Amino acid sequence: MSKTIRGTMVLSLDLELSWGWCDKLPIGKIEAQSIEERKQVKRLLALLDHYDIPATWAMVGHLMLESCVRDRNGRAHSDLYPQPNYSWFPNNWYYFDPCTNASSAPGWYAPDVVGWIQRARARHEIGSHSFGHIYYGDPECSSPIAEADLRAALEAAAQKGIALKSFVFPRNQVGHLEVLKHSGLRAYRGAEPPFIYSSNGALMKAIHFLDQLFALRPRPVRAEETLPGLWNVPGNHSYIPRYGLRKVIPMASRVLKGKRGIDQAVRTGGLYHLWFHPFNLNVDSYAMLSGLDEIFSHANSMREKGLLDILTMGEYAERLEKEKRRVLRFQRGENSVGTDELRRRILAQVQELTRDPS
Repeated sequence: MSKTIRGTMVLSLDLELSWGWCDKLPIGKIEAQSIEERKQVKRLLALLDHYDIPATWAMVGHLMLESCVRDRNGRAHSDLYPQPNYSWFPNNWYYFDPCTNASSAPGWYAPDVVGWIQRARARHEIGSHSFGHIYYGDPECSSPIAEADLRAALEAAAQKGIALKSFVFPRNQVGHLEVLKHSGLRAYRGAEPPFIYSSNGALMKAIHFLDQLFALRPRPVRAEETLPGLWNVPGNHSYIPRYGLRKVIPMASRVLKGKRGIDQAVRTGGLYHLWFHPFNLNVDSYAMLSGLDEIFSHANSMREKGLLDILTMGEYAERLEKEKRRVLRFQRGENSVGTDELRRRILAQVQELTRDPS
């Protein structure tokens, strides 16, 4: 079977530390989990360096701060206005912010982790996971709230010399895409397509469990330009943790699902998008990292054979933009290269990149 382009693998990581669960779990518990998560970040960076695999580290913006303080009225980030005021959360959103610094509260500040990522051998991208892990897709999150949050994330990143290009929505709740576009972002991770669509939550959980248990091939996904210059790069394989009922799912199933996703991308010239949280590695970390080692080794083998590209979300969106501009030039007759055959090949490449692989 002739192929016009290689498959593509994208890896995105939701880096939250204490911010990811401060609205759900006791603070003491999540701070202890965050200390363990920092260890997993170091181990994961070493593994990615070993295979030279770049990732998009979608980081909560507050983690980039060296410190912060409360105002004279005891409010955290009062300059960040408006702030979310969800009816289901009884406190001010920054109620649990310790308003100290990285040495005192390493679960809430992580400028050192930014440095770890920047100094890694692999060419990682640091993206955004919002500033305060607020839910953009919640009906009570207005556009001004999303704008204020993203502005704070952009400013925190700029202080570290980072220009944000990619975004991952907290809890995967997509919302306010126009805010992302107007802020200069190029890519976001859309929701992983379900096996079936149903409003029955218990049924969906059961199907997801069986999907992971039997290592079914990840559902095909394709990038989509949802607004001009803003690309949805949807995930299609969540590397699930080993706690609760999911512990009975063999590690071999997680690995096989990843390899099947890579092989599908190679075969179709499509996209395999693996994603997870570094804290997913906290439980049974040796087995979880060993499983990733197998997946990364397989991806590296396909890359060495010239069959797979491994890109960050930002790089993938940039490639799609370049191909889009190239085909537009040809459609306008601005062909400086000259041959109908080259035009045909470029059109085929763009169609392959954006086609529906189902």
